[in-house]
Amino acid sequence: MSALRSLTGRVIVVLALAALIPTVAIGALAFSRTRADLEREVVRGNLALVRALGAGLDATLQDARRAVEIGAATWADGRAAATATDDADRRATGRLLGRLGRDIPVLARLAIVDGDGRAIAGDELPEGVDLAARSFGGYVGDAIFVAGHPRVPLVVQARSRTGELVGFFVAEIDLGFVSDALAGARLGTGARVVVVDGQGTPVARSDGQPPGGPSWRGRPAVDRALGAAAEGHLTTAGIVAVFRNLASYQSLRGVRWAIVLEQPEDDAYALAAATRRTTLLVAVVALAAALLLGALLATRLTRPLAALAARADAIARGDAVGPTVTGPGEIGHLGRRIDEMAARIGERAELQAALARGDRLASVGVMSAQVAHEINNPLTTVLGYAKLLAEDKAEDHPDRAGLDLIAGEAARMKQIVAGLLDYARAGKDDERASCDPAAVARHVAALVAPQLRRARVTLAVDVDGALEAAIDAHALQQVLVNLVQNAAQAMPDGGTVTIGRVAIAGGVALGLDVTDDGPGVAAADRARVFDPFFTTKAPGAGTGLGLAVVKHLVARAGGTIEVIDAPGGKGARFRVTLPCATLDQESSRSAAAGRDTRG
Repeated sequence: MSALRSLTGRVIVVLALAALIPTVAIGALAFSRTRADLEREVVRGNLALVRALGAGLDATLQDARRAVEIGAATWADGRAAATATDDADRRATGRLLGRLGRDIPVLARLAIVDGDGRAIAGDELPEGVDLAARSFGGYVGDAIFVAGHPRVPLVVQARSRTGELVGFFVAEIDLGFVSDALAGARLGTGARVVVVDGQGTPVARSDGQPPGGPSWRGRPAVDRALGAAAEGHLTTAGIVAVFRNLASYQSLRGVRWAIVLEQPEDDAYALAAATRRTTLLVAVVALAAALLLGALLATRLTRPLAALAARADAIARGDAVGPTVTGPGEIGHLGRRIDEMAARIGERAELQAALARGDRLASVGVMSAQVAHEINNPLTTVLGYAKLLAEDKAEDHPDRAGLDLIAGEAARMKQIVAGLLDYARAGKDDERASCDPAAVARHVAALVAPQLRRARVTLAVDVDGALEAAIDAHALQQVLVNLVQNAAQAMPDGGTVTIGRVAIAGGVALGLDVTDDGPGVAAADRARVFDPFFTTKAPGAGTGLGLAVVKHLVARAGGTIEVIDAPGGKGARFRVTLPCATLDQESSRSAAAGRDTRG
């Protein structure tokens, strides 16, 4: 009870109510509207499907009916001009029946009878056909079942142009196409479609049950469908039903068939249930978020007072540096005044910290020089023993190449150690070294070949020896080795690294590109990638010194290095630009000549 009376408790309760009440109200409104909209959309969508199925059934029946009517009229005209015993007439009648059988694939049987029902041509007369029924022109009857297959009789009067009744065309239409149409319909979950004739007998069903069987008269949806003038829907006993009477199609005014689509309410309105569950879940989450937010806000209201007390205690202990205390109204004003009082103490502490950092950096520099000196001694031993062992091996001995490689790498490490010692010295070389970039690139390829094979990385070298670079060979080797190794580490799944030469306009410098097809360097990191100790690798995977050393070596040679996008936008390209050795030597000679002239 005391917790609720505190400031923190009251804030939590207010925020919880502020979040919960609108969420529940909006959720209830959304659920109600979703249910109403969903009911309309379910009825609308199911009616559209029923209309489409009815239109297809109507079109097939009407196509068959029109074709038979045209055939009957043609036969009646020819019959009026010939006798029943005329061979030409019989052949023409046979051809007509054959053409109708080919053109109307849904016809199961077709018979031609005279006005008294005596057979003239074609198949046997179907049972139960009433030639005198219905109105002028003929009719489509109710379904009959032959060996379990639904069929419908079609009677067409054959009249001559003068209106004289010559006979009847009696056809039997196989309704298997209706079952095929229902089987291909895309129905919702739990839905089924049934086509019934005027007696309520199922002619086709989408649920896989055979047609026929007892009449469906007495079912509310079927009775409404057969008694309706067009289409409609109703919900009863947990079933949503939509229907369409085929009599509503103008081309089938005399056919009292109906199409009925039924679907359980739980399946039809599953989205509404999902919305209700989602609303409840959102309400629970909102309540939890409100409680959490209330706790945070209440804490923020009381935290500045505690921070002011802690800051005052820190200043009393002599610790003037601390976080700025902010807060509403007088709390914030008091915090600013405490900051102003502690400002000078903070400046003094910063100066003391800067002096301490300088001392630590100086200690690190001395230690680095000592470490480099200590490393140089074992390297000398390794180099000496490698050369000594190599002297006892013949040129074709299998160990000779490995010993030479060890000796070369040891010598290179001595050069690196020497460079580390020279890094801090401010001396300036009087003469600049030069090297063949092509030879250095090939040597680098041989050095890193075992490492690249293990990393499934291919190295391609495309550097010619047209120009020499004004840089020491060991320094250029270290630059290329660092760049190639960085590129290989950026491609854990393997790839290709290329060392290529770039033409520089004017011939005053030469460029070397180290390109990979890895992920590349982010634009935000390109300005810092050469800074010491900056690395994008995982902790423990790199020190961030490799590219810093590369930039230092290139800058000492008077060159530049930059990172750009690789061709195609995939990968990274490090471009090293170095002065040409010939131009550098000419500049040195000109400077020396100038000194001699002035002397």
